Amino acid sequence: MRDRRWDFLHDVERQPVKGWILERFAEALAGDLGAWPPPFESHVAPELLRRWAAGIERRPPDAVVRLALELARLDLGREVEAYEERVRNAAPRACRGEADEAALHLLERLASEACLDLKERADGARLTRADLAGALERVERLLLPPG
Repeated sequence: MRDRRWDFLHDVERQPVKGWILERFAEALAGDLGAWPPPFESHVAPELLRRWAAGIERRPPDAVVRLALELARLDLGREVEAYEERVRNAAPRACRGEADEAALHLLERLASEACLDLKERADGARLTRADLAGALERVERLLLPPG
């Protein structure tokens, strides 16, 4: 008699390991960012946490979170000019005070460092910075309403 416990695997779509890793990473990071405050101490230096402590007190508006993820993507892509332009032009519109500015810095640092940490840990998966930027786009879709 055939063991049918594993029949469901026949219908599961095959997915490359790299895609699976990025998907799980995006889901985990979205979960971390959705719960406030996220585990900043795992990826942000203690001196930066002290400097931007005002950003931990309350969850920032979605516009700040969205901008932080965008800045992290630009940082990963090493797009320095675009990064600086967004900080100069978009940050003043998104941030409504010192707490939002601090949260922006903390969230961008957390997302960037989490991506680079994954790249280092999953060395065999050959993740590129573009792959990680794509994972941050997935985080944004999971975490924030379209806009």
